[in-house]
Amino acid sequence: MAAATATAGNAVNDCFSIGSTVMCTTCFNEEVEGEVLAFDHNTKMLILKCRSKTTEELSDIYALNLSLCSNVQVIKECNGNFVDDPQKLNLEQVKMRLRKTVERRQDYLKSQNADVSSEAQELYRAIAKQYGYNEVSWQGLNIQILNEVTISPPYRVDNVVSSSNNETSCNYIKRIIKQFFNSRTSGAQDSTSNAAASTSSASVSPTSSSLSSSNAASGSPVPAN
Repeated sequence: MAAATATAGNAVNDCFSIGSTVMCTTCFNEEVEGEVLAFDHNTKMLILKCRSKTTEELSDIYALNLSLCSNVQVIKECNGNFVDDPQKLNLEQVKMRLRKTVERRQDYLKSQNADVSSEAQELYRAIAKQYGYNEVSWQGLNIQILNEVTISPPYRVDNVVSSSNNETSCNYIKRIIKQFFNSRTSGAQDSTSNAAASTSSASVSPTSSSLSSSNAASGSPVPAN
């Protein structure tokens, strides 16, 4: 096998040896480098064990479709001393994680509404985390919960209405709204306080030029930097 291949199309014509080190660029423009655990030529699927981005004790496992990758390179060939059999993948666990990832993405897409603000979409997600995304939906500009409670713009507690006069649900949703906006307000206040503290600290810190001027005025020698 060549030491490096220019494209994924050339690379998949070869077989990657288990234990070799391969680097490629994904369709998300992310460079991935790791040790080959498995490669299926028919599906062009490559399994790499990569150094974890969070801890040295663990490894990240990437399943890559080489037809969607570019700049595939073999950084280091296996020296032939690779004797350990790769661990078998738990396909059921992989399928479950894939299903959960797809479900989370679908839930996130449900919260999108081009006609409302990003703040309203965040509130939608906060409510959906409590009730479940299947119980929350957009009805135009309104957020509808359980098909009976509606929150209209500007999405404050005064905008909560129940078609069945369900006070329990209304009060619970109002608490969610209060908590949501209180947390945003406190976060904004913390940021403002930190910025003010930084400005105050900078204003009272003497500069080297002011110190030099003061020393010169008093006749004190100015130390050389």
